[in-house]
Amino acid sequence: MKKPSRKKFFSKKKKPNPPSFPKTQNQENLRLNKFMAHCGIDNRRACEVLIQKGLVTVNDEIVTESAYRVKKEDVVKYDGKVLKLPQQHIYILLNKPKGYIPSFEAIEGEKTFKNVFGEKIKTPIVPLNILAKESAGLQLFSDDELLIKKINQPTQQLKFIYHLILSQSISNEDLQKIQSGIKSNSINISSISHVKDKSQEEVGVEVKGGSDQDVKNTFEQNGIEVKKIDRVFFAGLTKKDLPRGRFRFLTEKEVIFLKHF
Repeated sequence: MKKPSRKKFFSKKKKPNPPSFPKTQNQENLRLNKFMAHCGIDNRRACEVLIQKGLVTVNDEIVTESAYRVKKEDVVKYDGKVLKLPQQHIYILLNKPKGYIPSFEAIEGEKTFKNVFGEKIKTPIVPLNILAKESAGLQLFSDDELLIKKINQPTQQLKFIYHLILSQSISNEDLQKIQSGIKSNSINISSISHVKDKSQEEVGVEVKGGSDQDVKNTFEQNGIEVKKIDRVFFAGLTKKDLPRGRFRFLTEKEVIFLKHF
């Protein structure tokens, strides 16, 4: 009879992979139709058709082969306009711990975003839909001014889900009263329910628009103290494989989805 392997009993817990920096997109060696698609003209297939029709020039010469590889020094034109790849932006998702001040400054005796990022991120980034110091959960950052303006505007209606721990048990009837009693331009509560297999002090709140403080104020205006608030869903993004205090870069698909959410 084989003895059980000692390896599995003493194996180290696998640490999460460090965040990998996104690759910078440049025009060197891109297929012509892919280059045009990245410039925002249309999808690759539609750009291929435009190329075949002779509507695209490279260095003032018509090119009809979409497989042409664009060189760094090439000047590509469509409809008489020079095409340039858009500026590359970064999009970072952090699972924010409780107690971190939403600032990039070093503050004596306090923890801030500087404690998380240090010197790892050189580009100035901005938090989108900022979580308060005592809140935890998903916090998005970017240097994309258009996205920042879109998400940080008071009237945005992105979907967020919060996990709350209350100071007392609350009945389903009281949860429904809170939901039906909300009349605010800044927050729209889609649903409130108890967290499955948890005590009646823990509830999940799905909202459109607003902030974590709007959610907290909603309960406290009804005489219920919120002990803990954790944002677990941010406009399609979740905490999957993202431990507390860690961050990662969004994938290209996530960025596209977020911009059209």
